[in-house]
Amino acid sequence: MLWLALSIFVTTILLVVFKPRPFNEAGAICFGVFLMLVLGLIPLSSIGQTLAANLNILFFFLGLMLVSYFAELSGFFDSAANLALKLSNGSSWRLLGLVFALGIVITMFMSNDATALLLTPVIFMLVQRYGLKPLPYVFACAFVANAASFIFPFSNPVNLLAVDKFGLSLSEYLGFMLIPALLAITIMIIIFYFIFRRDLKAGFSLVTAKAVAANNFSRSVRLALVFLAIVCLLTSFMGWPLAIPLMLTAFILMGITLFYKKMDFGHLRHSVSWSILPFVLGLAFMVNGLENAGITSALGNWLSGTMAGGDQLETGLITSFGTAIGSNLINNWPMMMVSVSSLSAITDISGGNAWLVYQAILGADLGPNLLIMGSLSTMLWLMLLRKRGLIIKPLDYTRLGLIITPPSLLVSTFAIFQLGKLSN
Repeated sequence: MLWLALSIFVTTILLVVFKPRPFNEAGAICFGVFLMLVLGLIPLSSIGQTLAANLNILFFFLGLMLVSYFAELSGFFDSAANLALKLSNGSSWRLLGLVFALGIVITMFMSNDATALLLTPVIFMLVQRYGLKPLPYVFACAFVANAASFIFPFSNPVNLLAVDKFGLSLSEYLGFMLIPALLAITIMIIIFYFIFRRDLKAGFSLVTAKAVAANNFSRSVRLALVFLAIVCLLTSFMGWPLAIPLMLTAFILMGITLFYKKMDFGHLRHSVSWSILPFVLGLAFMVNGLENAGITSALGNWLSGTMAGGDQLETGLITSFGTAIGSNLINNWPMMMVSVSSLSAITDISGGNAWLVYQAILGADLGPNLLIMGSLSTMLWLMLLRKRGLIIKPLDYTRLGLIITPPSLLVSTFAIFQLGKLSN
């Protein structure tokens, strides 16, 4: 049964990555779940339990997509990009730094998907308008979206898999992840400026800059987003489900939109990626099948054996780099689910060995900066730019990722290891 479960899982992930007709991401996952159900790898009795365990993640995703939609509708991302343009004073070097800063803030409070998919097209349009070379800026959006996505638990929906499973508090999370995140971001920015130094020589004139007019609708949306940031922090601190502030803010934003504008529900229906919900839930069922086949417990026992050998740093490196490599091979969502399930088999994983959970989060968040297929948002980022006429070859992304990701991941892994020693 072990090899059968593994074969179905790998085949399904390949269908997700390559999407042969008639499959999309959700269809491929549902097909894999169906096979596991028919073959008895997923017992019918576990369906309700798996669904209940993932409700927070599903509603978090739904709320996040709705909040991002209303923020984009209000011109929030256009206003933010134009502010960065104004503050740059015509310096391409300063503009790149401001794009990084903007990407960090948006990722922190609105997730990496908002930065990669909603900020990128706005930045691309602006740099094109001023005749700047677009690659440093669009790459910055993609890379900072992943590098900053482990600052807060809600900065990347993938983080919630570990947060929910192990009950991670905000104070403990920040204690382990804030310093490594700052180190990873700093290393990335330094390397970026060095690699793209020749593309950043030209200045530009702001004479033709167009300000995005603020109105009561956009101001109300901004206030709602500030409310979301505050409530997300409070919710994380209290240990409540993070879906609550996202769904609450989504309903507030819908009310604001209905008050100020005529709501186009057809546009909303086509703008939100509804297929992500069955995709995430289906992955949870498939990982449940792997658990029942004994695959994840075998991985957990192997990691426990490595720790028993006395080399904790080696175990940390295996966890972070293993999750990162796996994320690039099969995507970070299924890899993180497998990692979380495997880590739950380790003794005292919620106590003295909790630092290993943060190594897995690090690998799943930072790892996708290596290959395009590492995360769904990166694959969509590539297609989004292609539709706008900018062709970025996956190999070019990988070349940049190979320079940036290994040192960032290594330094951050060592930082988490040291913080784990201090906490014990």
